[in-house]
Amino acid sequence: MSVKEEIVIKDSCILFDLLDLFLIEDFFQLGLKTFTTKQVMAEVTDENQLIEISKYIQSGELIIDGFGSEDIITSINNESPGLSYADASVLELALRIKAVILSADKSLRNESQRRGLTVRGVLWIIDELYNKNILTKEKALDKLITYPKVNSRAPINEIEKMVSKFTDNKTINF
Repeated sequence: MSVKEEIVIKDSCILFDLLDLFLIEDFFQLGLKTFTTKQVMAEVTDENQLIEISKYIQSGELIIDGFGSEDIITSINNESPGLSYADASVLELALRIKAVILSADKSLRNESQRRGLTVRGVLWIIDELYNKNILTKEKALDKLITYPKVNSRAPINEIEKMVSKFTDNKTINF
């Protein structure tokens, strides 16, 4: 019996969060078919981050899509002023290949959901890594507690719910 490979699209926020949480290697162990766009890659300006991400591009685990229509991306960008051009490129790609989007960006999440796309974030990734025994409970909990420290926009309420799941409803203050 074959397992359906899920296609996901990453925005730069997710890439940065995975790098900052030291979860990028673990993420690629999920075996998801993972795409991003050249516009997203243009947002990665830190040389160390580029070196780290390049490993996954060279191995074929992260595919840079080069088939997006600039006209459609520009149209999406004009229709949705809350989106950056890179966000619009992610949305164009997801719509074109009917993919799930991995994003921490609120505007991109809202616009993607409005267009009927499934959107997931870092918390979903941590949960999947735990459920697939890639992360231990302790490591998953550590990543959840660290997440708001590396991303000030991390969803605290959702993190607290997941933390209580991992700690048998004990509270942890952030």
